[in-house]
Amino acid sequence: MKRLEPTVRDLLIGALLYGIIVEGIGLLIVENRCSYSLGILAGYLCVACMICHMYLTLEKALDMDPESATKYGRRNSLLRYVTMFAVLVAAMLIPGISVIAVIIMILGMKISAFLQPQIHKYITSKIFKEGR
Repeated sequence: MKRLEPTVRDLLIGALLYGIIVEGIGLLIVENRCSYSLGILAGYLCVACMICHMYLTLEKALDMDPESATKYGRRNSLLRYVTMFAVLVAAMLIPGISVIAVIIMILGMKISAFLQPQIHKYITSKIFKEGR
């Protein structure tokens, strides 16, 4: 994980911490714990793929002219939305996965983005012995 861009690493770790917290809370509340846990896992995998895809898209778009970069960014943003929709449809069709848990975890991507500076300052910079 040390080779990942620090911001991407912070986002992934933030989403993981969020997932652990909502998993713990959910296990106290829900009846079907296995379905809920599988939903959290599916949501985290979706979030991790979307974060990495977003990073790769931005890296490539920065090397393009503004018009091409805009088109490329829009196309890849649409691809992420379609992927997220496909994960939600798959969760609806597979009876052992909680759709609500998947949605809760996908929302964790936003929370991870908001908390990224604190995650870097208090967690990842200490783990990986680096600063900005």
